[in-house]
Amino acid sequence: MTNVLLTPQRPPLPVGGLDDAASTPGPAVVFSSPTDADVSGTEHREAPRRHDTESALAVRPVAYRESEGPWHQLGYEAADHWQGLSTELRERLIADRTAPLSVAEYSATTNGASASMITNNWVHSGSPRMYRVAGELRELTEVLAEILTS
Repeated sequence: MTNVLLTPQRPPLPVGGLDDAASTPGPAVVFSSPTDADVSGTEHREAPRRHDTESALAVRPVAYRESEGPWHQLGYEAADHWQGLSTELRERLIADRTAPLSVAEYSATTNGASASMITNNWVHSGSPRMYRVAGELRELTEVLAEILTS
């Protein structure tokens, strides 16, 4: 399967996997390859090609690399939650990693998880309860913010 490599230096590039991106300096993120089904709801899988950044951001992240850091493979929970984010929420979190999410936004992102569920990727506070990204999910958004604002 072809994946997509995002870096600040060039447009998204197809790569075979993390091994193919091993020498790419950070910041960088590898996403699973977008397909027509991911983008348009159809079942046809498109041939590997350069993908636009917006399409790449909408699919499952595989790994990220911070500047001067090693590659880090994302756990399934962080990857699932990234995929659960709406385009608007992704953009909001990339613009402000401390942006709060409401209980309804959190529940939609986590596929209906209980609002009281504690994970390594979210912290909550206040009344009414508000959520913020944490852990791997926050690190991923930090790397993406660096890539997209370079």
